Amino acid sequence: MAIREGAWDCPVCGRKKNRGPEKFCGGCGAPRGPEVKFYLPDDSPEVVEAEALKRAQAGPDWVCPYCDADNPADHAFCSGCGAPKDPNAKTREVVVQPAGAGAAPVPPPPQPLAAPPAPPKPGMSPKLKKGCGIGCLGLLAVFALLVFLGRPKSADLTVTGFHWMRTIAVEELRPVGEQAWEGEVPSGARVLGSSREVHHINKIQTGTRTATRTVSEQVQTGTERVKTGTRDLGNGYFEDVYEDRPVYETREHEESYQEPVYRDDPVYRQRYRYEIDKWMPDREAKAEGQDRSAAWPDPNLGAKEREGSRTEVYEVLLQDAKGKAARYKAPNEQVWRSFEEGRTYKAKVYSSGEIASIEGMPPPVK
Repeated sequence: MAIREGAWDCPVCGRKKNRGPEKFCGGCGAPRGPEVKFYLPDDSPEVVEAEALKRAQAGPDWVCPYCDADNPADHAFCSGCGAPKDPNAKTREVVVQPAGAGAAPVPPPPQPLAAPPAPPKPGMSPKLKKGCGIGCLGLLAVFALLVFLGRPKSADLTVTGFHWMRTIAVEELRPVGEQAWEGEVPSGARVLGSSREVHHINKIQTGTRTATRTVSEQVQTGTERVKTGTRDLGNGYFEDVYEDRPVYETREHEESYQEPVYRDDPVYRQRYRYEIDKWMPDREAKAEGQDRSAAWPDPNLGAKEREGSRTEVYEVLLQDAKGKAARYKAPNEQVWRSFEEGRTYKAKVYSSGEIASIEGMPPPVK
């Protein structure tokens, strides 16, 4: 595995890329210190010198418990204060960093110099900026106008009249022709005829036959050595970490299999045609007027007729100060009768003339 020289940044003067094995900053001479983190620059070359390799493979640096100085693993005495190496002395941590991990963040220098102002970024010309600004303002104005026009406006509406309409659906009992399977003919039906027909088809397996199909599978064709990260050796050097990963390729082949064979087995049942009396929609009886005398129409029922559903519509006719007509569709007769002819009501009206609401009244029926 390749060994590479790391680097560290000085926390005192901010000097970048001090050589990993060096104990003192090449800029201000400050000691490295155990709190400084090593990192591996992207352009760091492989170490080939025997002495450097020996230093890298000696193990992580140990930290002097008296002066906190970093010392190479093979040094028996602290190079800072001369104290002998304690067998229990703390050592730098050996850490595996995944591929792509960047340098550890470094605290800024105590008194950093102010950076020069950044040059202005290229942008649009003043004329183009002005044109875009005017265009955006125009779009906003159009949007605001649409919102304004879409909102209902206050209006005073005066009641000028009324309209009502009541409808009764009339149903007739008459014969209807239908069909049904045996056992499903309703009671009261008059059978007109029948025939034997296919009700459904069962699938019956009669055997198998040999067929082929294309099958895809992943086949390992070998291995490849992949760099997965680096190992911080704790002494200013880093070691590349590799692992062997399998290499696959997709291969296709034909395979035989037994495919089931089926035959259709129709199942017959008796299908009946019949006639049965049913209440069917026939006509409507309607009454309407422009007064307050709402009444239900006389449906004039015959011998084989009956009333069906009933519907009713109640409208109040109104007019604004400019004479524009509007209609309020009341939800029921009680609300409709609560309006007084000639009285003015405060309302909200859309530009189309549709009433949104009338003060003190429920919303109109749509």
